[in-house]
Amino acid sequence: MGSICDEKLSKIMDNFDDTWEKITNSSSASVEGIDYEGVDCVLRPLKGTICSEYVVAHGRCPLRPVRNFGEVFLLPHILESMHKLGLNKLLRLQSYTWPHLAKGAGRGAMIVGAPCSGRTLSYLPVVCHAVCTDTHPLKEDPSPLGFLETGAWRPDEYGPRALIVVPDLQRVLQVSALCHALLRHTKKEDWFTLTLNVSTTRSAEFFLRLLNGVGCLVATPAQLVWFWQEHPGLMRFPRLQFLVYDDVDLMSAEQLTAAQQVVQGLLPLTSHPQVVMVSQHYRPKLMAELRAVNDDPALVFGDILEAALYGGTRIRISISCSAAKSRAVVQALQQCPPKDFRTVIFCTNDTDIQQLVVALEDQGYDCLPYFQTAGMTVHERVLSWQENTCGAILLCTDSCPELIIRDAHSLIHYSMSRSWSQFKLRHLVLSEHLSNLFASPVGPLKRQLQSLVLLDDSNHRKLPRLVDFLQVHQEVDPAVLAVAKRLRQEMDNANNKKVTLCSQILTLGKCYKPVCTDRHHLSNADRCPDYMPASGDVKLQLVRVYSPTHFCVRLLEHMPPNGTWQLLPNPAVQQMRLQLMQEQEPRRYWPPVVGDICMYHGKFTKERVRVLKVAAIENPKVVQSDLSVEVQGLDVDTRTTVTTCGQLFDCPEAVQREPPLACDLRLFGLVPYSGERSWTEESKQDVRYVLSQLPNDHFLQAKIEFTAAGTLFVRDLVAIVYADQIKTHLRYLCLAKKLIATTMAKRCVQATDWIRDFFKEALIDVEEEGDLAGHKARAEQPEENEVENKLKEACPAQVQSKPVLSGRCQRLVKLALEMGRENELQQIQRAAGSAMGEELAGEMTNLSVRTNENTGANSENDKVAQLYECVRKCALLQLEDRKEQAQPKESDRNCNDPVEFLKQVLSTEDSIKRRPKQNNKASAAKPAKEPPNHFQMEIELPPNVVRPPVTYYQTISTLELQVSLPDDGQEYSCFLQEPQIFFRATSKSSSLIQQFVLTLKLPCRSLRHHSRGRTVYISVTKELARYCPLALGEYRFLKPNYDMFDKVDYHQQKARSRLIRFLENFGYAKPKARSQEASEESEDEEPNLVGVERGDINTLYD
Repeated sequence: MGSICDEKLSKIMDNFDDTWEKITNSSSASVEGIDYEGVDCVLRPLKGTICSEYVVAHGRCPLRPVRNFGEVFLLPHILESMHKLGLNKLLRLQSYTWPHLAKGAGRGAMIVGAPCSGRTLSYLPVVCHAVCTDTHPLKEDPSPLGFLETGAWRPDEYGPRALIVVPDLQRVLQVSALCHALLRHTKKEDWFTLTLNVSTTRSAEFFLRLLNGVGCLVATPAQLVWFWQEHPGLMRFPRLQFLVYDDVDLMSAEQLTAAQQVVQGLLPLTSHPQVVMVSQHYRPKLMAELRAVNDDPALVFGDILEAALYGGTRIRISISCSAAKSRAVVQALQQCPPKDFRTVIFCTNDTDIQQLVVALEDQGYDCLPYFQTAGMTVHERVLSWQENTCGAILLCTDSCPELIIRDAHSLIHYSMSRSWSQFKLRHLVLSEHLSNLFASPVGPLKRQLQSLVLLDDSNHRKLPRLVDFLQVHQEVDPAVLAVAKRLRQEMDNANNKKVTLCSQILTLGKCYKPVCTDRHHLSNADRCPDYMPASGDVKLQLVRVYSPTHFCVRLLEHMPPNGTWQLLPNPAVQQMRLQLMQEQEPRRYWPPVVGDICMYHGKFTKERVRVLKVAAIENPKVVQSDLSVEVQGLDVDTRTTVTTCGQLFDCPEAVQREPPLACDLRLFGLVPYSGERSWTEESKQDVRYVLSQLPNDHFLQAKIEFTAAGTLFVRDLVAIVYADQIKTHLRYLCLAKKLIATTMAKRCVQATDWIRDFFKEALIDVEEEGDLAGHKARAEQPEENEVENKLKEACPAQVQSKPVLSGRCQRLVKLALEMGRENELQQIQRAAGSAMGEELAGEMTNLSVRTNENTGANSENDKVAQLYECVRKCALLQLEDRKEQAQPKESDRNCNDPVEFLKQVLSTEDSIKRRPKQNNKASAAKPAKEPPNHFQMEIELPPNVVRPPVTYYQTISTLELQVSLPDDGQEYSCFLQEPQIFFRATSKSSSLIQQFVLTLKLPCRSLRHHSRGRTVYISVTKELARYCPLALGEYRFLKPNYDMFDKVDYHQQKARSRLIRFLENFGYAKPKARSQEASEESEDEEPNLVGVERGDINTLYD
C-alpha cells in the first residue's frame, strides 16, 4: 500500500491539534495513561529453582552459546539498564537465544521454558537493540513528521519496529514496562514513540503515534483484531523487524488465528520479520508455522522434561506398594534389556540403592551402584560403563553432580525427587539421544527412550502434578487419573495456602495464568451451604461492584421454584445483633488457622472475616503481631485483603455460627466482548456508574442457576421499579442485556459449559442431598399419610371434590375443637338425620375407636387422632350444608335479577341504623375487615395447580381484579359465566398451572381483560351502577387493594364538593337539620356494624 486514503486520514485528523501536543511531550505512551516509572512491581523476579543451568538447543547447525556479558553484542545503555534492574546473571537460555537472534533476518526461535525462568528476557534485549539501531537514521530528517501536511507522511515510516503479542492485559503491562526500562535512554526525536499499547478508548492519538513511528507495540490478539476492524487497510508495517508471540500456548486457537490474519494483512509482501514464539509447552503445530516463515529457526528448551518429550521419550507411571517396587523394576528391565538399552536408575538415598542392588543381583542383573561416598575407583568404572555398558545397570542419587551422563536410553525413577526441578533434570541423561527435528532423517534407527516413574505410599503426593503435565502431551491411564484426582482433593483440604478458587475459573471456566497460586480443583467448601438458596429467585441489595459480572450482594427475599416470596432476615438488623453479641474486650486471635472465623478490627469498623492464607509460623507458642494473614470479609462485603495478626481478635462461638450477611454474585456465561480474559478499569467504572444511577425506589432481582463456592451464579441481574400510575412493577434495567447491547460483554457457550463441568460434582451432591431429604421427610410421616388415605376412601367423592368448606362449617369447626369428642359426636349425629350421615358416622366411629386404642399404646399418635376427628366432623357438617342447600332461604340466594338484587340491598340497609355524626361519604366502597379465619381448610389440589395472588377493588360501575403471575409471557384465559369468573394461566417453561374460580354475589353484565408484564387486569361491569357488598373474605388468595379504594374515595369527595358548591351558587341552602329518627338515637350508642359492607344512599356521586 503506497499511502493512506484521504477519507480515512480525515477521520484521524479531526482532533489532531488537541492530540499532537500530548504526543510531542511524551516519548513513551500507552494511551491508557500508564506510567511505566511506577510499575516496577510488575517486573516479576526470576526464580533460581526454575531457571535451568542446562539447555537443550536444536537448529540446522549447532548453536554456539556466549559465555559472559562481554561476548554479548548489545548497546551499552541496554546493558546498563539491565544492570540497574538486577539482571546481572547470564542464564543458559539467554546464552543460546541472544547470539542466534542477533544474526538478523531469517533467524527465528521457539523458546520453551517454565514461567519466571527468564523466557521474556531471552528475546527482549535483542529486540530493543534492533529498535534502537533502527531509530538512528531517523535523525537525518530535520522536520518532525507530525507537522507535515495531510497525506505527506512517508509510507516507509509507518508502524512499529517490533510487534509483541501477549495473551492478556496484565501481560501487556509487564512486557511494556520491561520495554520502556530498556529503551528509556535511547536517543530519538520527540515525535517517535518508543513503547505503545493499543488504545481501548478508540482515540485518534493511537493512530497518530503509529503514523509517526513506534519502537515496540505491545498488544493482545483481541486488540489487534479491533485495530484492524476499526480501520481495515489503513496502513502497513514496512519497518517491522521482530514479530514475537509471548506465552503463545495461553492463547486460544481462535485468538492466535485472528492475530496471524491481522499480521498478514499489516505486513507488505516484501517484509519478512524475525518470528519468535515463547511457550511453556512444546507444540509441533506452532513449530511447523515457525519453520514456514523463518529460514534458520532455532528450538531452545529451558525445560528438560519438555525436551525429553519432544525428543520421543515415553513416560509411564506405575503405582504400587513399597515391597512391590522391586518387581516393577525387574519387569521394566525385561521389556528393555540392559544389554540393548543403557539404563540408569535414580534412588532417593544410598539405603534404597543397597536394597535395590540386592533384589536385582538375585535376578541375575549386573549392577553398578554409585553411592554418595564413592571414590575415584567407582568413578572410573562409571566412565568405562559409558564407553561400553556390557549389560550393567547404573544406580545413583540426585546428589551426584559430578556424574555427567547424557547418552542413556532407559531411565527408571525408583523414588521421586524431593523437588519438581530435580525430577526434570534427571531426564538430562537422555539428552544426546533426543531426536533433532532439524537434522537429516538419514541415519540409523534410534531406540525408543523410556522413562518409568514408580510411586508408592511415601511419594504418591507428587502424582497430581505429574499427571497434569503428561495430559498436555500424551494419554494417561484412567486409573491413574482417578488416583490423582483423589489425592488432589485430599491435598487441597489439608493445604493451608490454597483455599480460594481461581477467579478465571469462576469467570471463564479455565485458568490461563502462567503463574497462579489459587486453587484449581473442587473441595468440600465449594458445596452450597444450608443458609444460601440453591435455586429460585432472589431479591438483592447491591453492596459492591468488583467487575461487570462480579458483585457483592445481600439477600433480602427468596422465592423457591413453584413457591412464593419469603422474607429473609434483615441484613441491617442482623448486623446490629452481631455487634451486640460481641465481647467488649476480646482476646488476640492466635494461632491463625485456615478456615477459621475471627474478628478484624480496622480503623473504623469491626467485622467478621474468614482466614484464607497464613504465612509460615516458626513457633506457635510465641504470639506474633506482624505475621501476614490473608482474610475475606463475611458481613460488610466479600473483599479479600492481606493484614497482620495484630488486627485479628477472637470471635465468640455464637457469632461464628451466624451465617454471613454478604455473598458473591456472578453473571453466568458473560465474558469480555473484546476477547480479553480480564475486564478493563473503564468497563468496571461504567458498570458502577450505571448501577449508581438507578431510581431510589428500585430493587434488584435475579434467577439462580446454581450456587457453589459461596457464589450465586445467575443469568441476569434485573432492576425493577414500581409504576405508581398503573400499579405494577416494571423492569427498569437488565444488566446482562445492557452489557451485550453496549458491546461490553458477550455470551460464551464454551465458558458456560466449562463452569458447569467444573462444579458438576458439587451440583450432583446437592441434588442427591435434596432427594435424600425428601425420602426422609416422607418416611417420618407414614402414619399421617395412612390416616389421610383412609379418610379419602371413607369420605364420599362429592366431599373430596369440594375445594373449600363453607363459612358456616368453618365456624363450627372452631367450636368443635373446643367441645368434648363424645358429646359433640352425638350432637352432630342427631343434626345429620340421614341414613347416609349415620352410615358415615358409624364408619368414622369405628376408626375413632381404633385410633383411641392406638393412642393408648403410643401417646405420640394423639395429635393424629385429633386431626382425624376434626376432619371427620367437617365431612359430616358438609353433608348437613348440602341438605340445607336443597331448601335455601330467600336471604341466602344469589340473585341474578337486578331488580330483586336492588330490593335485597335496600331492605338490608333499612334494617341497619347509622350513627348521626358518622361521615360515610364513599367509605362503603372499602371492604370491611373480617377477622382472619385460621380454620379454613382446603381439599388437596393437584401438585401442579396453585392459586395466584389477586387484589381487588370496586368502582361505582365495575369490579376490578389484578392477577399477579410469576413469569412474563404466560398464556391465560378468562371468562365470565354468571355468577362465576373462571381464570387459568399456563407457562411454556413450567408445568405449573395458575387458576381460580370466583363466585360473585352481584349481577354482572360483561368482563374485559388484558395483560401487562406479569399482571393480568380483569374488569367486570355491574348491572347496577352502585357500590355493592362484595363478601369476598372466604377466598384467601384475594386481598383488597386499599390504595385504589383510597383513590376512589378521594375522587368521589372532590365530585361531591364540586356539586355542593354548584348548588350553593344557585341559592340552594345546605341541609343542616337531622331527621327525627336519627335525633332520637343516643350519641353514646354505637350500632353493631361488624361484618357489614354497605354504601351510603345519601352520598352524591358523579
